[in-house]
Amino acid sequence: MYYPLSLLIGLRYTRSKRNNRFVSFITLFSTAGITIGVLALITVLSVMNGFEQDLKVRILGAVPHVIVTPKSDMDNVDVDDSLAALADDPLVAAVTPFLQADAMVQSKSQIQGAQLQGIDPTSYPQWDVIRQNMLIGDISLLQPGKYNIIIGRSMAKSLDVELGDKIRLISTKGSVFTPMGRVPSQRKFTVVGIYSVGSDVEATQVLVNITDAGRLVRLSPSSPMQHRVFVHDPFSVNELANRDYFSHFDSLDWQTARGELFQAVKMEKNMIGLLLFLIITVAVFNILSSLVMLVTEKETDVAIMKTLGMNRPTIVQIFIIQGAWTGVLGAMAGGVAGIALAANLNEFMSLIGLNLLAQASGGARLLPVLFDWSQIASIIFGAIALSLLATLYPAFRAANIKPAEALRYE
Repeated sequence: MYYPLSLLIGLRYTRSKRNNRFVSFITLFSTAGITIGVLALITVLSVMNGFEQDLKVRILGAVPHVIVTPKSDMDNVDVDDSLAALADDPLVAAVTPFLQADAMVQSKSQIQGAQLQGIDPTSYPQWDVIRQNMLIGDISLLQPGKYNIIIGRSMAKSLDVELGDKIRLISTKGSVFTPMGRVPSQRKFTVVGIYSVGSDVEATQVLVNITDAGRLVRLSPSSPMQHRVFVHDPFSVNELANRDYFSHFDSLDWQTARGELFQAVKMEKNMIGLLLFLIITVAVFNILSSLVMLVTEKETDVAIMKTLGMNRPTIVQIFIIQGAWTGVLGAMAGGVAGIALAANLNEFMSLIGLNLLAQASGGARLLPVLFDWSQIASIIFGAIALSLLATLYPAFRAANIKPAEALRYE
């Protein structure tokens, strides 16, 4: 089989024994450094992607993505047209009537704050996270006039209530003046369901029928109706806000309450990625130093090849191939090992007796892992590209060797 001369000599240099054992050690060390760096970067970023996706499902799946309220200066025709345009938008999964208010929840022994959400069970999506994670009961039990309520598992534990117990909802939004002063609106509700989504949402969020919620807060019939917007991708709410019809609404999206959490996760992922990328950078500098020493060791060989008529581009290619082989080998080995480790990370942690989530939360959850193949490809090809850049200086230095000076004492 025919091989280009530069490829043949370059690959031969990678397998040949070196007179200087230190050069071989540096080359091996740089290959191992790239392998470990790529392995660690793929594993850690896959776990961080999994955590981000887990938060996206557990938190953003349960909280309203966007709450819209028609502006007061709009007529009914414009409201209907704008809501129809909102529901037909490709970014939107569903639009349902909604009412949100702050409230207090009181049981026989405890009282705590809560976020009251009034919903219409008939139009509530079947694929909603809360509906899919009901431990007891169902959202269809929130019938108007029944004053039923669904609460999270954490709240049920905090209030020490069970299915069928009565709890009191208190809202200052519907308060009235009496001879005794301003009295908040309050009413007893029956617990007909308990949900669990595995996040702090279940400690504060309660669901009731939208009609019962309107009576509790004494909502005026002339008040504009709120609507909850379910978006396919919660991170696209800013794009949705740029629509022309969206200017007809006053809106409140999830970023107001939860945006800082996801910004912190994103910043942490970027910083960890940067720190681990420095490992690859150090290994790349090791490639540069090993190639410089190799060029010094092979000066006589290069001088003889130039004397025999080998041109500069071929000599440059020889040392680029020799150095790039180290980068390609390390990046590919690290990529395969990183994917394998990330895919079996929970089994590996169990094998060594380490379970971070169990120690942190007292549960038996697994580390979430999500592969972003474009990200993995960027890491592998980025490591290879850096390795190629590191070979340029030694390769051009080899091409500049003067045969007369190199062979003077030979």
